[in-house]
Amino acid sequence: MFLPLHIFEPRYRMLLDFCMENGGEMGMAPYPKGYIGRGLPPIPEVVGFGHVIQKESFPDGRSNIILEGLGTAEIINLTSTEPFYIAQVSKREHERNKNVSPELKEKIEELLILTKRILLAEGAEEDLILKMNQILVHPFPVDFIASLIYFDFKTKQSILETTHLETKAELLKQVLLGLNLGE
Repeated sequence: MFLPLHIFEPRYRMLLDFCMENGGEMGMAPYPKGYIGRGLPPIPEVVGFGHVIQKESFPDGRSNIILEGLGTAEIINLTSTEPFYIAQVSKREHERNKNVSPELKEKIEELLILTKRILLAEGAEEDLILKMNQILVHPFPVDFIASLIYFDFKTKQSILETTHLETKAELLKQVLLGLNLGE
C-alpha cells in the first residue's frame, strides 16, 4: 500500500530527516482515538513500516512524501522517545499471496465479494469496485482489504499482527461477515 503524507510539524520534519539519513524506512503506528495526555501516545508492540519512495520538499521546510508499506515489525526496544520514537525492531515475515492452495484462493475470492458488497453499500465508485479484482494478485491481499474497510482498531491490529495468511484471512472473513449482516 502507498501512503501519501504531508509533513509539516517540526518534530515530524525532524523524524523525516532522521529516517532519510538512516535508509529511508519509517514505522507507522495508529494514534489512539481520544488520547489526551502529555508527550507521545503509547504505541502497540507491532507496527507497520515502510520506505519513503518519493519526497517533495518545500522552501518553508514542509514535505510531501509517499511511504510504501513493506510489512510489520515488532518493537524490541525503544532507544528514544524524544522528540519522536526511535526503536530497535524485528521485521516480521508474512506469508505472501503466491503459490497458495486452491482453498485459500477461494477464501480470498470470498473476502473480495464481501468487501465489494460493503463498499457498494457505502457508495463507492464503480471504478473502484472493478479495480478490486486486481487484489487477487496483490502480495498481501488480506492486509490490503483490511486497510480499505472501517472496523474497530483492536481487531484490525490483531489482523495486522497475524503472519499466517490463512489465519489472517479467516479473521478478516469474520469481520466482513459481521459488517455484511449489519452487526
